[in-house]
Amino acid sequence: MYRAFSVKHILILPLSLAVALATMAVQAAPTPGSLYASLNVPGKASSSQQVASSGALGSVNSIDAKREAYQQAKTAIKNGDLAYAQHLRDTVLKDYPLTVWIDYYLLSEDKSAAKFDGVMQFINSGRQHELAELLRTRYIDFFAQERDFAKVYALIGSKPETGSYDSLNFRQKSKLCRFYEAAWQIGKGSDEAVAFAGQLYLDLDGVPRACDGLIALYDAKGYLTDRLKLEKFARAYTARFEGNLTKRLAEELSYSKYAQKVQVQMEFYDDPERIFEYPLNTRADKRIAALAFARYANLNPRDAAAQLDAFFKVAQPSESEQVDIIKVIAKRFLERGRSLEEVSWVDKHLPAIGWTPDIKEQRLRRAIYFAQWEIAYQLLNHVAPDFAAEINWRYWKGRAALETGRTDEGQEILQEVATDRSFFGFLAAQQLGIQPSYRQLRLSAGAKWPADVNGDPAVTRFFELYAMDDANAIYEWREIAKYSKEQTALLMAEWALRNGNTRLAIDSVVSSKRWDALSYRFPIVYPEIYKLNAAAQNVSLSFMYGVSRQESMLNPVIRSPVGAVGLMQLMPATAKMVSRQNKWDYGGVQSLTDPAVNVRLGAAYLRDMLDKFGNNRILAAAAYNAGPGRIYRWESKDGFKRDVAMYVENIPFSETRKYVQNVLLYDAIYHKILTGQEQHLLTDAELSFNY
Repeated sequence: MYRAFSVKHILILPLSLAVALATMAVQAAPTPGSLYASLNVPGKASSSQQVASSGALGSVNSIDAKREAYQQAKTAIKNGDLAYAQHLRDTVLKDYPLTVWIDYYLLSEDKSAAKFDGVMQFINSGRQHELAELLRTRYIDFFAQERDFAKVYALIGSKPETGSYDSLNFRQKSKLCRFYEAAWQIGKGSDEAVAFAGQLYLDLDGVPRACDGLIALYDAKGYLTDRLKLEKFARAYTARFEGNLTKRLAEELSYSKYAQKVQVQMEFYDDPERIFEYPLNTRADKRIAALAFARYANLNPRDAAAQLDAFFKVAQPSESEQVDIIKVIAKRFLERGRSLEEVSWVDKHLPAIGWTPDIKEQRLRRAIYFAQWEIAYQLLNHVAPDFAAEINWRYWKGRAALETGRTDEGQEILQEVATDRSFFGFLAAQQLGIQPSYRQLRLSAGAKWPADVNGDPAVTRFFELYAMDDANAIYEWREIAKYSKEQTALLMAEWALRNGNTRLAIDSVVSSKRWDALSYRFPIVYPEIYKLNAAAQNVSLSFMYGVSRQESMLNPVIRSPVGAVGLMQLMPATAKMVSRQNKWDYGGVQSLTDPAVNVRLGAAYLRDMLDKFGNNRILAAAAYNAGPGRIYRWESKDGFKRDVAMYVENIPFSETRKYVQNVLLYDAIYHKILTGQEQHLLTDAELSFNY
């Protein structure tokens, strides 16, 4: 049964979060064995009352009156009666723990420049960090729209910490855009800002809406020249799937001095092979030919490679144009499924200047795929330090060292890798014959409830919001996870686990990044349902939990953007197919949020994948994520014997590559939690299988 959180409140949550919270579970869950047998953790009914008994809230009648006043204040704010809400805040609610929320609502509703000092005071007070960041973000957006960049700059405070441009996600790019735009607008522009804006403009993957202002400013300052537009046009023109962007840029350039060049260039867009019929009388003709040939190379890399020397002789492209063309072919020849001959072509033809980080990574995967260990070892000596430090590449550095006779170095590296709780860490441990590293963070033996959480303001606020079915309790939960004492955060996670609220237990770990808190990161949910179906389908219980944990974070009602539903993230079409195959009634998409239905169908489908691929969990997990058809296409057909690590590292889709690693790791962790026994990451059959 699920305890519904009300979402009828002022703070508007993202839809996915609101849906998840609105159906948050209070299902029956087992206590974690003897881990905390001495810890008497209360259930839902007594939780807020026990915290209230510390004196933070007062008598029950007083609590009810204040809760009513709190709701009245929220309603008043929503209706625009801020004066009445302020009156309640200063009188009835003066000593109420949720006063900070009223302060937040008063500031966030009906935003205005007059509230700036109050906003800054709230942010700097440290009363509630999660709300402070929400308020900061809202007012940054507000003042950016108002073009009050001095206030935007003050709210941001300092340049956000980031890595290289290629490593940034949309959120990080948004923050940097706001910072650079505000700084530039108040006279603190920099070459760094100009360079970043230029990278944004040339990015074919698109940019966040928050970056529109920076790019507009970049344009207004005269940096977005027709020459730069031509450069972006050339990038889009060469790409395989940027037709709309290419045509839009061609239209923009039709009013520039490059109009004639672009018009001619577009004549070859749909059929670049026609360039061989084009007379190359002038240098301009040859430049048009070079770009058309680059597009041809991306569409037909083998034909382009065969004609490369002849084309270079006739068209005489510049050195940089030659490198660009060879890079296009190289990226296609380094894709999975290409032959060793094509990979060797890259080594022979691509000059040193063309070995960009992405090409090095592609070549490294092909070196592993074809067991070119010396090449792999040398490449790992010539990549960026942060890239080389990633655990999979540390594993491959050790493996390559061993394979090339650098035994001491290889053993030392793999011993280090084996201390990491990851797929490659557990694999290294198994190959070295040592125990894998579980590193479990536990509550101290003397932890006491409620004594060790009483007095923590965030805990008091959480239970108040929780008691009122307010979905914003999640913000106090994350406040506890990130900013309260570790003992307090772990006790609260234990409370969530004992009450069956696995979503909160997992969220505590994710928010705080306490990855070693395995009991809360990998809880046991619906044990009877999982045991029943694991036995019925002869599927390992820990494997089923590993798949579910990776698929849904054990959320029974979650829906993915593509339509997968529930604990084992079943697509409706798959669920219907499995039901038909097993002669089970299918209750439609909505039935997939029922754990009993979802796990039954998911277990049957997982059994089908295991049967298709010889009980091999690596292949079954990849098939569960990417579809069985792709697994057949990824089979080696060149006679090379490849082991499991070589196969996993060369799964073409990064999502599936990470998925498989996580599922196998989670399987091992769940086996330890369920049985108390350690198991190898992989079976002998999975290790010896010829991938």
